[in-house]
Amino acid sequence: MSGLPKVPPAARSCPFCGVATEVPHETQSGCIAALHTEIDRMRDILATLRPAGVQLAAEDPTRPVPAAVRLVLD
Repeated sequence: MSGLPKVPPAARSCPFCGVATEVPHETQSGCIAALHTEIDRMRDILATLRPAGVQLAAEDPTRPVPAAVRLVLD
């Protein structure tokens, strides 16, 4: 019997390495492989992110300048 019967399987994590999994990894090499997979997944996510407010490296003269917007809350 599981110690977390009401937690869905996708929300559980391996007690040894902490990576989300349905069942704990049985070996240290299983945990290491799961950690490498998680690192690769996070690198892929971070590669797609861009900091907010950062200007483009080279301004494109053909790119239209955004119009100013004024918000009024009533």
